[in-house]
Amino acid sequence: MVWSGLIVFALMLAACDEHGSGGACTLDGRTYNVGDVFPAGDGCNSCSCSASGIACTERACSDGGVDASPFACAPAGGCPNGPVCGGLCCGTGEKCVGDVCACGTGPVCTTGNSCEAAGPIGTDACGSICCGASGPCPL
Repeated sequence: MVWSGLIVFALMLAACDEHGSGGACTLDGRTYNVGDVFPAGDGCNSCSCSASGIACTERACSDGGVDASPFACAPAGGCPNGPVCGGLCCGTGEKCVGDVCACGTGPVCTTGNSCEAAGPIGTDACGSICCGASGPCPL
């Protein structure tokens, strides 16, 4: 398991476009922008694109790669904070709706805000309002 993870990690690093085409990384035919976090493809690890290449976590996959429901907001599919969605990772409290991350019934939160629940968070860990920079979050 460790060797296969290291081999996959090395292949991912080699797939990164480090020669200035907009600061993007390419993996398995998909292009990611610098700062994007996306699933590694094994169901439990995540990768990120930076100016120096693609870096991935190397956790052992205890669930055999079985992902949570795509409508759950809990970390799943190798994403550290939320579910995998359209090849990218949603943030904390966000859910995937038609391959687009969303906070409640609205779009993802802007920089400095987070997707929080207006009341107690349920078992799916979903938020419904954006708060932080734009206003205080509920307690």
